[in-house]
Amino acid sequence: MMKWAYVSSMLAGCVILLTGCWDSKEVQSINFITAIGIDYADNQYITYAQLIDFSSIAKQEGPTPREGGQIWIGKGTGTTLNMAINDLYETSQQQTLWTHVKAIVLSENALKGRLEDIFNTLLHSGQLRYTPWIYGTEQDMSTLLAPSTILNQSAQTIELFEPMRLYRQYSGYEPIRLHQMLDSLREPESVVLLPSVSSKNQTWHNGEKTPPLIRMDGLYVVSNGKSQGKITGAEADGTRYVNYDHVYQYPLYVYGKNRQTPDLSLTLHHPKTRITARKTKEGITFDLHTSVKAAITENHGAPRSPRTMEQEAEKQIEAQIRDTFTKNKSRHIDSYGLVEHLYRHNMDWWKEVVPRHNDPLEHFQLGKVEVRVDILNSSTYKYGE
Repeated sequence: MMKWAYVSSMLAGCVILLTGCWDSKEVQSINFITAIGIDYADNQYITYAQLIDFSSIAKQEGPTPREGGQIWIGKGTGTTLNMAINDLYETSQQQTLWTHVKAIVLSENALKGRLEDIFNTLLHSGQLRYTPWIYGTEQDMSTLLAPSTILNQSAQTIELFEPMRLYRQYSGYEPIRLHQMLDSLREPESVVLLPSVSSKNQTWHNGEKTPPLIRMDGLYVVSNGKSQGKITGAEADGTRYVNYDHVYQYPLYVYGKNRQTPDLSLTLHHPKTRITARKTKEGITFDLHTSVKAAITENHGAPRSPRTMEQEAEKQIEAQIRDTFTKNKSRHIDSYGLVEHLYRHNMDWWKEVVPRHNDPLEHFQLGKVEVRVDILNSSTYKYGE
């Protein structure tokens, strides 16, 4: 009996001494910010915070509809970013955490020389991770951060939070994470291609409704802590071959005499470009050597050999690279990262040109553009010679 009494007293003592989570809180009692937007206007920072109602999601076994206040948008203002963030707390009703932020969106004004201040403030608290996706935008933040979804999917599955799923299928504008941007900004003359997002939708309809849906619509070229400008469409085509890290799949339409219907449609994979510089009387000339793999998706032209089709595609890509260079040079945008190339590989030439001129691109020319296309699936087609 004494033994059992001793054992019982020991167990009781252990139970009393056990540490419990007395101050733990349930998910619905904490505000988890999932996306933030930062703007700067009239000498003030405007901070937008997106909250998603996890409690309503948890009560459903499948995807939940957007009705019922699933997404909330907060707005705070202040002469410093920290003051704008604190302004959000005053009416947040309960504890607010930044540990679940999956996306950061910066306005065009914020991209004009405010990046160092913004990142110093955001990362100072230690709550924000280095893995959120980061974007720029020219759209109103309140509208952008309250998008719809297709087929009542979870708001956590929109492209803003999971951009790589779509990018692997259609490599339009390459997503980047916060740590990638920070690494580039710390390197002198480094160029960051920051994707631009909007919620303008003219493609998907639900009856008579055209809901706002997230889409990437261009790139901001950021260097030395500020944006040089936004490029989109044809202004970005050549950049995709020259300065992207990864291109998984992207269509190329090769036109002949009939400009309405392409003679050949290809899917491009993994373009790589090697840049070499040489001095000329006009300044610095850059030669580009691009290789890309391709697969045929449509062939409406006359029967011809695989090498003939490769040459047609090579001419099309060369034209895009030259056209993009000309258009961006006229706007003082270095989307190919040519200044960075000089800084890393030809420092003496960089010292001669870049520090002495406000716009070094005026002294840059494009020389040879050699493109090699390798069609991989030509054996599945019959061609005439």
